[in-house]
Amino acid sequence: MMEKFKGELSWIDPDKLITEDSYNKTESFFLVLGVVFNDLKGLILFEKMLTDYYERPKNGEVTSHVGNYSGTMVQIKKLIASTINEFFIFLKKNSDVFSESEFKQIFNRLSRSDKQLWEAMVAASHRKLPNVTNLLDSIVQIRNNIAYHYYQSGKALRNGYISRFFGKTKDDRNKFAYYSIGDSLEATRFYFSDAAVEESLYMAAGKKPKEDIIGDISLKNYQEQVIEIIKVMNAAIASLLKNYIQSRRNRFN
Repeated sequence: MMEKFKGELSWIDPDKLITEDSYNKTESFFLVLGVVFNDLKGLILFEKMLTDYYERPKNGEVTSHVGNYSGTMVQIKKLIASTINEFFIFLKKNSDVFSESEFKQIFNRLSRSDKQLWEAMVAASHRKLPNVTNLLDSIVQIRNNIAYHYYQSGKALRNGYISRFFGKTKDDRNKFAYYSIGDSLEATRFYFSDAAVEESLYMAAGKKPKEDIIGDISLKNYQEQVIEIIKVMNAAIASLLKNYIQSRRNRFN
């Protein structure tokens, strides 16, 4: 049986959220927040579909299945990092919205814990939260040099390739530069490029070039921090949007 997406469908008149004939920065701000939430949800769903639908590779396995599985997982991770980076840039560049009376009213309706989450993210966007600054610096590297901007990613990916294939640790994963070339998109993939991206991600997270990634504390901390920051973003954004929609519904009744 095919699965269906869950969720109770609700609605509001479009003109209660966006004013057609005049620009309102607060309205646009909340519209973008919805896009950020949906983008993260889509990427997390993509990851879940991958892990649910495809067999998890065994340790040490070197096959085209492993290459496609791992390569797709790397794509998801770099896109998640890019989305997080774009969100914090958005917060910083639109901080004037926080002084708007409507935003203040909506913010004041949040629970104490949600207020603290939001204030922490705003502080982080201005590099005023030391324990998050290193994570954001890593994410900026990933976004600028790995996930996007192909025109300037050559050096970072070359360094990742060298670290992976010319490093101290040799095993079946990096003994050769693997690829598959078939007669279709599905049957073709360049795994050595995925390996360069993955290694570049690890290096941006703090891994030393040419060193083994097994047991690397900086990498583990990075992954844990990303998971935590996604939870914070989702909770705070959802709470703000819930109150925004309710406020707009009441305001125009």
